[in-house]
Amino acid sequence: MKVILAILFSVALLSCKTDNPAPATAENISLLVPPIQTDGNYAAADKKHYVVRNTQKHLNKLLLFIGGSASNPADYNLISDYAATIGLDVINLSYPNEVAAAPLGASADKFIFDNYREEVCFGTAVSNAVTVDVFNSITTRATKLVLYLNKTYPDQNWGQYLTATNTLQWSKIIVAGHSQGSGHACYLGKKKLVDRVVMFSGPNDYSSYYSAAANWLTQAGQTPLTKYFALLHTQDEIVPFSNQLANLKGLGLLSAGQNPTLVDNLTAPYSNAQALSLNILALSNHSSTVGGNALLPNVWTYLFTAQ
Repeated sequence: MKVILAILFSVALLSCKTDNPAPATAENISLLVPPIQTDGNYAAADKKHYVVRNTQKHLNKLLLFIGGSASNPADYNLISDYAATIGLDVINLSYPNEVAAAPLGASADKFIFDNYREEVCFGTAVSNAVTVDVFNSITTRATKLVLYLNKTYPDQNWGQYLTATNTLQWSKIIVAGHSQGSGHACYLGKKKLVDRVVMFSGPNDYSSYYSAAANWLTQAGQTPLTKYFALLHTQDEIVPFSNQLANLKGLGLLSAGQNPTLVDNLTAPYSNAQALSLNILALSNHSSTVGGNALLPNVWTYLFTAQ
């Protein structure tokens, strides 16, 4: 089941690339960085990080984007490139993403999602579902990439995203993700005080065994809830919309009986809502939130910059 769902995630993501892409800009510079370039101990076969930076506009914030199960960072070029056009420095991270989150909900282990997120994000050896050490964790891979970029391109000010001790300067980082990655972004927001959290088609940590949101979603975290944003599709074919709603309610982003604000026929600021939804036609509803529909750039701008 895990393998099948991971394949579906990957196929769904690739299908969104046939939609109409956002306009390109000559001001963007993108590059692919093999993790082995950031540290010789990474595997040569690892998927490449996708990095985008705008040469003219600088919000002095880093968008750390975390992709879905079995995805490749470059699969998310549409949303990454657009984020750069509004002035964000963008890293789409290569990380161990072969084990999908949603199927873990069948387990009787109340903390299965907590441990899964902890191990993938930080490398703490607590999960029976994944095996990720500190070196391969999201935080270490992101840190090594920023260190590499700062050393290789000293005129681009990547050092602003590092502390004096060469750890990530989380207060200047927007953590965002799609599908599995949305949960990692949300978990990082719980553990670190980040600039904001943006979740696309997730989080998906719903326990079908207990009929409830994952334990960690309901716990207090470092980042204020006012800094969390989500975009779902009401007809998601990969993870039931009802499960995603339950998770956002467990997180506290929606109250009982409340639904995300449908934005198909709205313009910013979308009633100043933090939880938004789509009901647009798409080749993949699950991937439509990061796809090429013409209304998405305005939605993305709101999600990344709304005060």
